[in-house]
Amino acid sequence: MGASVYAVNKYTMTQIWSYNAGSPVHTPPAYSPSRNRVVVASQDLYVHAINNTTGSQAWRVKPTVRQPGDPGSSSNYAEVLNGWPVIAEVHGYVLIKLRLDWNTLWTWNPWPTDNATMRSNLQSRPDQQALFALDLDDGSVPFIANLGHGGWGDGGYLPMGPQPAVKRFADGTEVVYTIIRGHTLYDGRWDSHFGEMLLDDTTVPGFQAGYVRFINYDWPMNQPDINEFLLTDEQPFVTMAGDYLFGAHFEFTYPIQVLDRSSNRGSFYNQITSAYLPHLIVKTDTCAFDPSHYCPYPPGLSSSGRNYPAGFYIYNPSAHGIWDQYWSGYAVWVVSNNTVYFRTNDGAIVALEHGNPLGPNQPLRLSPQAKDETRDTIAVEETDIREPKVITHTQARAYAGEVKIVEGRIAEIINNGKAVYLGFQKPHMGALVVRILKEDWDNFGGTPDRQYQVGQVIQVTGRIGWYQGDPAIIVHHPSQIRVK
Repeated sequence: MGASVYAVNKYTMTQIWSYNAGSPVHTPPAYSPSRNRVVVASQDLYVHAINNTTGSQAWRVKPTVRQPGDPGSSSNYAEVLNGWPVIAEVHGYVLIKLRLDWNTLWTWNPWPTDNATMRSNLQSRPDQQALFALDLDDGSVPFIANLGHGGWGDGGYLPMGPQPAVKRFADGTEVVYTIIRGHTLYDGRWDSHFGEMLLDDTTVPGFQAGYVRFINYDWPMNQPDINEFLLTDEQPFVTMAGDYLFGAHFEFTYPIQVLDRSSNRGSFYNQITSAYLPHLIVKTDTCAFDPSHYCPYPPGLSSSGRNYPAGFYIYNPSAHGIWDQYWSGYAVWVVSNNTVYFRTNDGAIVALEHGNPLGPNQPLRLSPQAKDETRDTIAVEETDIREPKVITHTQARAYAGEVKIVEGRIAEIINNGKAVYLGFQKPHMGALVVRILKEDWDNFGGTPDRQYQVGQVIQVTGRIGWYQGDPAIIVHHPSQIRVK
């Protein structure tokens, strides 16, 4: 759209009006019927409300203290790109999510579990506010949303993350479902939960607007002190339909039915209850192939060392890492006409309908394109590594699956506690990255990040695989890295 928003007559395709935002428009528009206003957010972090009849500006507000720009690993920048305005029509609000920097994971470690402390923290650090509610009438901010930032990130990078989903109940009340933070077993990367956010002070006694309520989804159930299940650097995207709440991760799904929302529930230690729905996983390590693609519990679904309840799988174990190779950055549930659709991170689309997955099996229906692409999941055969070819890091994508010597200058070194990353551009997303997993650090005599320096030219030998859509080499021993 550039810096303009256009209204077009859908019958004649003629322009009705145009609005100049003064900065590139970075979100799709959202519409409020009750206010007759179109809302967008622009690159400069301003939110614009436009009169849908005339195209004139109703208001223009910058709700954050941050400045526009790529947040990176640590900065005072923020982005609205890859998000969208969400309208809460009953309350007359629009919700705007920001993308913040990686280090916001640890601003409060652990993230508090009580709303009063969350509110106090965010009041004292407005730069940590990740979700804003704005009044559709005048753009004012009626309350602070008790949410922290998260998303599918790693190694100094967090993306936009999940957008809020507004739910209107039969009695006219309205709440938000999203991913919230609180408590942790390890650090700020492991403190996320399904949550409900209030939009007023009356829907649930004792909860103010912007306060959150925890929804139970732990494995095993009802043991929140044992296993915080949702990772903050892997927060799922959220969809709500009826009382079904769907989470979409790049490797798994988290579908649940929300049960007891009574007013005495919602604290961290007395959470809103839920029940598992059949899960869906990209590939499973536990069940043998079956035409139904259903795996009962036990054994349940399992992938990458994580176990899940019963549900469906798409690929068999030979498809390991397919989400890294075909990384798109998002996955989503869509519910329409009694059918549930799931679009995976790697681009597959699965449709689920009402029925008994353990009943008589029906042949799986695959499109010709899907049948052809299944051949891409076969493991790459070992190749001759006696004389691997030397290539530059910018050529690595074309040699995926092959053993090569890759040369480049280190631009970024990150130790995220699980792996050390050597990147050839900063941020490393979009280029080859060298990953040294923690299990191999002893081979380096300590943490490898202390043995290499930004600016060094290195040659790395190994098989080029994939990690979050980019070419990657996993290094197990220092002999694989030569400093020139």
